[in-house]
Amino acid sequence: MIRNIFFVLIMLLACLHAGEKHFTIKNTEYISLKSEQTQRDYELIVYLPQDYSEQKDRHYPVLYFMDAYWDMPLLVSIYGQLVYDKAIPEMIMVGFSYPGDNVDYGALRSRDLTPTKDKLKYPNSGDGPAFLKFIEETVIPEIESVYRVDPEQRALSGSSFGGLFILYAMYEKPDLFKRYIAISPATDWDDNYLFKRDATYAARNNILDVRLFLSYGTAEYKPFREPIVDFQKQISERSYKSFKLLNYAIEGERHAGVKSEGYSRGLRWVFKDIAPAGPSGLESEIKNER
Repeated sequence: MIRNIFFVLIMLLACLHAGEKHFTIKNTEYISLKSEQTQRDYELIVYLPQDYSEQKDRHYPVLYFMDAYWDMPLLVSIYGQLVYDKAIPEMIMVGFSYPGDNVDYGALRSRDLTPTKDKLKYPNSGDGPAFLKFIEETVIPEIESVYRVDPEQRALSGSSFGGLFILYAMYEKPDLFKRYIAISPATDWDDNYLFKRDATYAARNNILDVRLFLSYGTAEYKPFREPIVDFQKQISERSYKSFKLLNYAIEGERHAGVKSEGYSRGLRWVFKDIAPAGPSGLESEIKNER
């Protein structure tokens, strides 16, 4: 009798498991790419606007962002809120990830997102130049051949090592993207490499025609936080023509917690000039009800 009851319970649990639902993010697609530049495999996670399939003649701004394996759900959530409020335009979002199970994201990103090599702390670092070439020569042409993208409205974003890479890309290829979001960038990397790169750029150029959001958390680890504050000061004192900069401090947040407000504020800032006109979603709903 006990064995029969046990068997029934096992069968019931099996049936419940078989009917189990898993959460998925709608309007997402995957693209697998092999990089000739870095000799590594990548997975692009593409998020399409809700009306993409209906608006056949419409071309959208595009946001490329680092660390999609961690941040895609966060970006999709923030994006939906800001689009509803008409704080940003509808856009295509392309996140960088790596395929496979049990992937060591930390090791891979420390290679791809660092512009120079730190032999002592990160012996496999320094593939940033090759990764940027991969984005320019492979990723962007692939995305723009498959999706209806406005090539004049590209944005690039990332946090920590991702923020370091974003600033490196801004100086290296300032015309490749027009909008940059650097959240808590590792500005102390390689003996203050970014400070020197900014000085080199300023000595040769008087124009930096981009919009940049640059932030940090006030509760971040002090030796990491202070170089960001110093870099904000240095870059704000430049007299680059056409440069639009917002330096921002995220109150009370530590290193991982900065992403939510950083992306919310950053997206609003870098897309401010092309945000849709008119009332927000809530205002429209209330007016329609009356």
